[in-house]
Amino acid sequence: MPPKNQFGTTVSTSSDTEGQLSVHVYRNWNDLERFRHDWDLLLSENPDASIFLTPEWQASWWHAFGQDKELVGLVFSDASGKIAAIAPLYKDCASFFLSRLNILRMVGAGSGDSDALDFITRPGFEHLCAEAFVAWLTQERGWNVCSLETLPRNSLVGRSMSQLLDQACWQLLQEDSPNFFVELPPSWQEYLQCLQPAFRPLLTRYPKRLQSRYSVSITRCERAEDLDSDLETLFALHQMRWTGQGKSGAFSIAERRDFYQRMAQAFLGRGWLEFWLLKLDNETVAAQFCFRYGDTVSLLQEGFNPKYAADKVGYALRAHVLQEMIKTGARRYDFLGGDDQYKLKFGARQESYLSLHFAGPSLLGRAYLAQRKQAAQLKQWLKNKLPAPVLAALRHQGKRQTASA
Repeated sequence: MPPKNQFGTTVSTSSDTEGQLSVHVYRNWNDLERFRHDWDLLLSENPDASIFLTPEWQASWWHAFGQDKELVGLVFSDASGKIAAIAPLYKDCASFFLSRLNILRMVGAGSGDSDALDFITRPGFEHLCAEAFVAWLTQERGWNVCSLETLPRNSLVGRSMSQLLDQACWQLLQEDSPNFFVELPPSWQEYLQCLQPAFRPLLTRYPKRLQSRYSVSITRCERAEDLDSDLETLFALHQMRWTGQGKSGAFSIAERRDFYQRMAQAFLGRGWLEFWLLKLDNETVAAQFCFRYGDTVSLLQEGFNPKYAADKVGYALRAHVLQEMIKTGARRYDFLGGDDQYKLKFGARQESYLSLHFAGPSLLGRAYLAQRKQAAQLKQWLKNKLPAPVLAALRHQGKRQTASA
């Protein structure tokens, strides 16, 4: 059985056909670290698991962003004591109608850095895990709303949760958010043929033109001793764009810089880091921060010096990274979340994440979701009624505010 500690509680839920799961609650990250072997084993058994579910990502996020939050680490075990699932959650809070609203969220959610979050489950135990989670929530009184955000569309836990919440008549709000990815073919030439002819020169002609104008160097960060300085370069390049517009920029937040440093160190140690930098005449002018998990390469952040915008240095660096990823067998280049339409030019396809927001018996939670649902309906009404130029202007303003947050 999972180790007990002074912060833990246990709830059991049974199934007539598949046995029994117990839920064990841990309030300290060090207690969750005891399950590192089980955590890695669950991920190895699930080919659809994302890098955002790894203990490397989650621990880095928690240590950077979780200082003022209450951990609710759930570990699910079967009747034999074997670990069936792990779900690191935390309690967040918000003010609503002059009251404190307690929101239960997955570790990684809330900062805008994580995608494809989910429960980490042993295959075949997804429905039992969802049942056990709902049973635990029924007995737990310290929450008003539970938000399971950016679930993959094919999440079996998410699918089961939707069914169980409907059966329980709990108020549920479902939201979709877009994400884009490129299916990479076996060769660079095949990839280029998938692009619009007018767009191809940005990935072929412009990189060659750079070679004629500058001494060009593109390197991948591979040494731990280079990581801190390379990250500072990324932070500075990314900030240049936003500070030039009078905005604070994403890396003005100390917690996010701390998160990147922790996560990058962990990923470098596992061989997952794909952190590339472009130099012109020995000056670093562009950076792309990616990571690789299985055959998927994900783009998390990038930056370039606006002084070199006319040279298309961002496109040149992305073209190099894409070539390298194809050459080394990657099959998916993931732009992650966001509805930026420029991604389509790179041959990206659009999918969507699913977020489930629900309230059980809490009157405050139900009122919060009702208001949020009304706001979503108003947004859809405006989308249907407002002229396209007005909508485009509103979206642009929203993106600027989000990027500078």
